[in-house]
Amino acid sequence: MTGRIGSILLVTTVLAWGPAGAQERLLTMQDVSPELAHLIGGTQLDFVAKEKIRYGVTGKAHYDQFFRESAVSYGGMTIGRGLTDDATIKLKGYARTKVAIAELEAQITEITGGKPPEEWTAEESIAVLQAAKEKDHLSDEENRYFVSTAAHVAATIPVVRASVVSSQQLLGQVAGLVSGAPSAFGLMRGPGVARNVQRSGDRLKTVPTEGVGVVESLTVLSRGLSMLSGT
Repeated sequence: MTGRIGSILLVTTVLAWGPAGAQERLLTMQDVSPELAHLIGGTQLDFVAKEKIRYGVTGKAHYDQFFRESAVSYGGMTIGRGLTDDATIKLKGYARTKVAIAELEAQITEITGGKPPEEWTAEESIAVLQAAKEKDHLSDEENRYFVSTAAHVAATIPVVRASVVSSQQLLGQVAGLVSGAPSAFGLMRGPGVARNVQRSGDRLKTVPTEGVGVVESLTVLSRGLSMLSGT
């Protein structure tokens, strides 16, 4: 019985994508950005690998291009979101360690309005770290982090911007690809391909709006890290 179910699932997948062994591929950081692949590919910051983004291969060039470009667009957004969250958490963590430095107490109060450290924004945390830098209270570890992350963020901003633009273009193709699937693939494969086009489109819907916010957050981080790293 188990073998029969497995065979049915395999047939369903083949009908949706194409011949067995060529129906699905895993997106890599290299696919999204060779520069970022060199900087953070294969590290804990490889958010494409963590997300395990897959895309289909059908054997029809127009559909295959759509599936791959949709995955790349979503992958760029995934990198931007992941790096923003990771950098923000680390900067806030470093900033909180400066609370114990008596020499910085008055400046920190002025910068944050006396709020508890867990309520500091990214901008306030960066300002606290800048104050610490001016009085030579940054560690070697912190300085190394600021330099490397400044490079990562700078390389990520254009990737996310490209994702926003491409997602808008790709979303405009969804309706035509869905309606054209039966004639392109036949009555057996067409519905499965159409569903996967729609799923790809649904995944892209958040990219245009969320991407703009991510670019803004990355830009704030980039400016702050540039000051902290002296780049």
